[in-house]
Amino acid sequence: MSVRARFTVTVVAITAVTIALFATLWIIALDRTMRSGFNGRLHATGQAIAVAVDVHDGKPSLDANDLRSIASVHPDTDFALYGSDGHLVAGETPPRPGIPGIANAEISIVRGGRNYGRIMVWQSNAWIGEFDRDAAVVSLGVGLLLIGLGAIVSRRVARRVLAPAGEIAELAERIEAYDLSARLNANAKDELGRLCASFDRMLDRLESAFARERRFVADASHELRAPLAVLRAEAELALRRERNPLEYRDALFSIAREALHLEELVDELLAAARAEVDAREQQTLDAGELVRQLGDRVRPAAANRAIGVCVNAQSPAFAQANRATLERALLAIVYNALQYGRDGGMVHLSTSRNGEAVNIVVADDGPGFTPDALAHATERFWRGDAAHPRGGTGLGLSIARTIVEANRGRLRLSNGAEGGAVVTIELTSHETSARF
Repeated sequence: MSVRARFTVTVVAITAVTIALFATLWIIALDRTMRSGFNGRLHATGQAIAVAVDVHDGKPSLDANDLRSIASVHPDTDFALYGSDGHLVAGETPPRPGIPGIANAEISIVRGGRNYGRIMVWQSNAWIGEFDRDAAVVSLGVGLLLIGLGAIVSRRVARRVLAPAGEIAELAERIEAYDLSARLNANAKDELGRLCASFDRMLDRLESAFARERRFVADASHELRAPLAVLRAEAELALRRERNPLEYRDALFSIAREALHLEELVDELLAAARAEVDAREQQTLDAGELVRQLGDRVRPAAANRAIGVCVNAQSPAFAQANRATLERALLAIVYNALQYGRDGGMVHLSTSRNGEAVNIVVADDGPGFTPDALAHATERFWRGDAAHPRGGTGLGLSIARTIVEANRGRLRLSNGAEGGAVVTIELTSHETSARF
């Protein structure tokens, strides 16, 4: 059953239950009111007749004038006058008790504090039951009319209200993995309008993600093709004719070098694939402590090029992130700085608090980023002549950006005022994260 049909059925059911409950309570209340008023009038009639009764020699009686007066004033009410001994003195014999449609009342005849008999009055109240049945029939007719109107109105309302949801479903059915360009472009400000806007934004992200994945596959294919071609060429040349041991050694060395490059490339591809999954498990960490430990870890590698590592880390600087993945991103950035920094230069690592964020900055004194590198250096497999003169896989900064964004942070590239590349990681502070 469609959502529209379920909505219509729900509205009709609620309307029917509401009408039935209201009609039932209304008829019951009306019945009780009428019966209470009827019994009150019957009791008042009995009291009026009891006042007209005369008592002579301890016996109640009604003369002809009293009977004519009672008949003219209360023509629809029958009565019976009983003496204190229980014998019928005047009036008619009352019906048997318990007969449906007959209401009765009994009034004592009291004079001077002494009971001389009783008056019993009765009258048919069948008209109340007939009124109840008529009211039930009218309520049923009105209820059916209201239910019909409710079904028509609810169906139209459902069609209008759920139209954006239907458009979303139709759009989702039309979407293919290779064509995510269609949009709803809803301008409504209600909940469904916001849902349509969220759906469009989701399509934007999906289209962007598919475009990145297609570009990644193409770039990865290109990157893997080159070393594989070298491996195949070296192996074919080595097998084409007999060679001396030195030539075989050179061929194997070339094959080993390309295999190592392939291994590095595959490792970085796997790291990029695992980054977002690993970053989901976040914890509170001290960015200052992490940067100090990282500085001690990279100093031996920096010493190979006589590069100094200066650490200026505020502590504590608590941030919310996954420590293992963040450390991997920082290592990629620092090794990038060591690779492209100036021989005998300096790499600076620092942390700071900026409002509700914790910043980690890695700066070198090398040539810095070119304009193209500032725009594209964090894209997968991107290489620039000035920014990457020493080759590499082109995945280091891309993996770092992926990890930082998975940790709900931002990675920014810039150049220092006095030259050199500056990479800034902005993370959410622990205090800010705890408020959400």
